[in-house]
Amino acid sequence: MASKSKQTSDTAPPSLDYTFKLFATDHRVLAQNGDGKLIDIGAIEHRGKTGFVVSLDVDELESKPESNAEKALQSIASQITFDYLDGLFTSEDVTKFHGKLADLPHIELTLDETLPRSLTDRTPPHLF
Repeated sequence: MASKSKQTSDTAPPSLDYTFKLFATDHRVLAQNGDGKLIDIGAIEHRGKTGFVVSLDVDELESKPESNAEKALQSIASQITFDYLDGLFTSEDVTKFHGKLADLPHIELTLDETLPRSLTDRTPPHLF
């Protein structure tokens, strides 16, 4: 099995990787963090011949129409940053879901949290 390696350069800020999951229910999109907290973050619609579209509740983010729910989730995932999703987990209440999450259309995504410079290089900021 081939392993995935992440290439970093000497100039790239250090970061931590966090894994999240996005799930499509009948009409809603749920997100789950690594701690298992589940929140409701938006809607998913099947718009006839144009396909499935995900619309997030915050910042009016919307996926392009896709042929299935997983592709629509992947499309919206490309627009989500760690700060955006982490902020939602901080501000939203836990969502109750009855059933098996694994049975829902879903994707897994990894987002980078860039560490503050003060925690990584120990040099004071430049003063201008």
